[in-house]
Amino acid sequence: MILSRYFFRFSSYRSSINLNLPIMRLSILPNLLVQATLLHRGLSAVVEHSNQVPKLHPRDQIILNMGSSWSSPASKGEEIFKPADTVAADPSEDPRYRRFTHLLKLNHHDHSIFYHNLQYHNHLPYALASAYIFGASKEHLHDIYEVESKELEQWEDSPEEIDPDNWRAHLGDKKYQRAYLNFFEDEMEQRGHDWKATLWHFLTDKQVDDGAEEWDNHQLLYGLTEGIGHPLIHLGYALELEDKGLAMEALAMAAASYKKVHELVDDPYPPLPFVTTAEIREILDKLFDNRDYDDICLKNGMGDPEKIIDDPPYFAFYTYVIENEKAALLTAFQKQVEASVMLFATSHKVANPQYDFFLAHAVTTAHALRIILPHVDTQQTWHLVRAHMVLMSQVYLSQCKPTIKDWFIEDYDIENKDWEYIKKKALEGEYKYDAHYVKILRSLQEFEKLFGAGDPKDKNYNMYLKAAVKFADEFKGWIGFGNASMSKLDIKQLGDVK
Repeated sequence: MILSRYFFRFSSYRSSINLNLPIMRLSILPNLLVQATLLHRGLSAVVEHSNQVPKLHPRDQIILNMGSSWSSPASKGEEIFKPADTVAADPSEDPRYRRFTHLLKLNHHDHSIFYHNLQYHNHLPYALASAYIFGASKEHLHDIYEVESKELEQWEDSPEEIDPDNWRAHLGDKKYQRAYLNFFEDEMEQRGHDWKATLWHFLTDKQVDDGAEEWDNHQLLYGLTEGIGHPLIHLGYALELEDKGLAMEALAMAAASYKKVHELVDDPYPPLPFVTTAEIREILDKLFDNRDYDDICLKNGMGDPEKIIDDPPYFAFYTYVIENEKAALLTAFQKQVEASVMLFATSHKVANPQYDFFLAHAVTTAHALRIILPHVDTQQTWHLVRAHMVLMSQVYLSQCKPTIKDWFIEDYDIENKDWEYIKKKALEGEYKYDAHYVKILRSLQEFEKLFGAGDPKDKNYNMYLKAAVKFADEFKGWIGFGNASMSKLDIKQLGDVK
């Protein structure tokens, strides 16, 4: 049995820990500063690829740098290319860290990464890590494990084993999650337990070593935003915690999720009919205007981002050309962080604050990207920033194109509340056991550490703290699933939903 021969690896963890425990419509942005020529190609239908379609090469690539009132002039964004602080301590001297790492290992041994008919992702590592970094006690970490693990499932054997000769044969098949984890752990052992070497070898492995462009050979790295970005999130935590178990889980999750997203971001020279040079807010604005996407919610309701990728009529996105150099990539990433926060925090109706489960993943994947980018080169950064753009477009469409209302944040009064208040809400509040709630609060805090609070004279000063306080105080549960949620967000009027 595939599972049984690996049982011994983590059996000792049970004995080492006591577990008797638990508006406006999205408009063209103000203050538009055009620093280069705008290449604008509208896309309203899928255009057939052709060998005769001209390619846009680096010498032709330009960046449209769009300034806006909600961009912080006091940005510290260059820090994005410096590694984030890692989380580590001496287990023999820190009982809180010892409990935290034991719980991670126990989850690794006991619980599958996909469950509930392979539809849900195991969020226990994210809940534990977010709470630990916020300063949770070992008792609270234990309680989180007890609460979160109740709905998780045990590992099941895969249909067959994975080996070096067939490891690509079952990409995208979640039934092979256990076999993939076993395979990657075996590969790590053969590399002297060098988990980083194993991780990056398989993330950047080329399908065929034929001398073609690296992007042209289906690297796992460019499919990390599958499954609304959970492989990306898992990888971010693995790198931040420097945890080999999470790293191998991230590889297994990426392999078992790998499908179509990479096709939208692999090619650094997209065919011209698919190119528009813009920032994410303009891309969302174009999606809002494009009536070809209006029937998505009429047909499917909310809450099924996978259909956006899987259904060929919707397998088309506006994209943008980002100059392949760090300053342009930094600008694009910061804009995407800002847009993800505004989309999440301000797309509900006036006087009826609601928070969408799928839009939340645009925020938490942006935080994961911040952890990952210092570990990749400039070309890989280019692909990953575009992958996050695709994810934002995907959830924006699946959630029926809600409107962003910047003034919800700009005019919000935090009443002298600070990040200590947010920490208390995360660890002691009503939703302290909700992994997504705590993850969002931590992501917002990390964004302020990265980009700063901004200029006190700017109307969007303290953007991330305002968003955190607003969310922490207003949250009453997640929306975004099915037709019942369509009345909660401020979405484009599409007619009667059947």
